[in-house]
Amino acid sequence: MVKLDDALIRDYLVKVLSEGEDFVQEFYQDLLEKSVHFQKTLSKDRLPSLTEEEISSVLEKIFASRRKRKKIIEETGTDRLKKAISDLLYGKGTWEEKVENFARQVRGVDRKAARDIAAELLHFTFPDRYILWTSWVWDPESETGAIVFLKEEPPTGGRGRKMYGETYDQFEKVYIQIAEKLSEFGIKVKGYLFVDIFLAMIYATYVDYMTLSTMHSAKGFFPPASVMARRLLGVHAPVQYT
Repeated sequence: MVKLDDALIRDYLVKVLSEGEDFVQEFYQDLLEKSVHFQKTLSKDRLPSLTEEEISSVLEKIFASRRKRKKIIEETGTDRLKKAISDLLYGKGTWEEKVENFARQVRGVDRKAARDIAAELLHFTFPDRYILWTSWVWDPESETGAIVFLKEEPPTGGRGRKMYGETYDQFEKVYIQIAEKLSEFGIKVKGYLFVDIFLAMIYATYVDYMTLSTMHSAKGFFPPASVMARRLLGVHAPVQYT
């Protein structure tokens, strides 16, 4: 397993905390509420009787499905979608098997987006059991994601896939390493929700930097990293353009 850079983790943590205590606490509380919503709405007993509106309320809180939730429901079908979610959350199999099975059943989005949706459903329904592994966190095929900024030498030329893991079990060890380091630096919270915030802020900061460095005229028209991070995790805040 690759060893992440303690100094980089500390520096990014300082940046996250520099947004202010209110921002961090509200962000964390909103993620906690999202998780509770998933747990209640997608409980094994309640899932079979969910309405289209209730399913939509879940998909609205997932970055990969928010704008396409109506298309997903229409093209997949309510009953088929509920079955896909039930198999994902309560069926047997490895993380990869469950996620790939979900992606095969869902319509209205491409395969990568479907996998991201599945990853969020698992993580936020069972936040202490599953880590969040979406493509913006770490994509071994393209070797991109927030995780690459936590080591001085980013992966290149195909070597990075093994560096951060090609399977869920491999990548989980890297993710847990981040949680442990954050705990050492004073972040004493249960579960992985703060790790989500930490990684979302890293990725959003990168997107913000790349946007402004390539499109100088875009300054003031794109939301800041703190807003983008909330969007990535499906908990939106009013956008204030400058």
